[in-house]
Amino acid sequence: MSEKSSRKERNEKTKRETTRQGKHRRIRVKSRHYEMPFSRGVLARSLTAIGVEPHKAYEIALKIKEELQEEGIDKISTDELADIIRTKLEEIDETLAERYELWRKIKKREEPIIVLIGGASGVGTSTIASEVGHRLGITNVIGTDAIREVMRRVLAEELYPTLYESSYTAWKRLRYEPAEDPVITGFLDHSEPVVVGIEGVVNRSINEGIHVIVEGVHIVPRLIKREILNYPNVFVFMLSVEDEEAHKWRFYARSRDTKLSRPAERYLKYFEEIRRIHDFLVEDAEEHDIPVINNEHIDETVDQIVSYISSKLLKGERELSKSVSWW
Repeated sequence: MSEKSSRKERNEKTKRETTRQGKHRRIRVKSRHYEMPFSRGVLARSLTAIGVEPHKAYEIALKIKEELQEEGIDKISTDELADIIRTKLEEIDETLAERYELWRKIKKREEPIIVLIGGASGVGTSTIASEVGHRLGITNVIGTDAIREVMRRVLAEELYPTLYESSYTAWKRLRYEPAEDPVITGFLDHSEPVVVGIEGVVNRSINEGIHVIVEGVHIVPRLIKREILNYPNVFVFMLSVEDEEAHKWRFYARSRDTKLSRPAERYLKYFEEIRRIHDFLVEDAEEHDIPVINNEHIDETVDQIVSYISSKLLKGERELSKSVSWW
């Protein structure tokens, strides 16, 4: 064997050995507060949270890991890793890169983000809340129906009979003849103690720095304290379904999806009352300058909510930056 071919073989062997070692190189991710092993699973989950398909998310995570190993990197900062991820996402879709930036901003925030999503029965508050939580990386999603159940354990039926009815049948348990629409009067009487619970959740989230989304029919702007509605990190939205027939069909769809645990017939029996509450909530939101979103398409609704939150957060950061530079 010639010296040239022998040298070539040694070089190829060294290259193979380096590649083999690189594939088994342990990479650690370092932030200001911790250091932990690089995880494809953790990275992939963060990508799926912003809307990347699971198989594509794992593909991107694997590609990033392989490139880091090939470059001989065994330690990388979270910011450096984020730059690499953002570059990869920009190659796929600029929107995904923007979502990732928003997701990172929210994860890094010390101040909590609280999202309240209201709307009459059947407009889709629970579905939208779940999707918004997924997009923003907020895992705490609470329905006002759950808060209502807690309040029922605290408040006796004799004291709050309307609380023990549905929002659209509460008028049946009014103990006086209302001067105005009995459906709305009953609904407000039913909602008041639930709003106390909602305010408790919001205050706890603010005090403990917990991101949370609260959704449901009991988010009534006029009943919520002004200081909560005006708090910089509280974002309130009201969902509507302008087309009444489309609203009716939502109950059939929900009944099918929940395997008849919430039969459509019960809601349709009181559909007129539900629509009166629907219109009242929309008007109340408009009076309090709260965004009203016609929830015709889930993706569009989620995009509107996330874009609104994103623009408000960025605006707040710019104003903070100006004030800091001024001093």
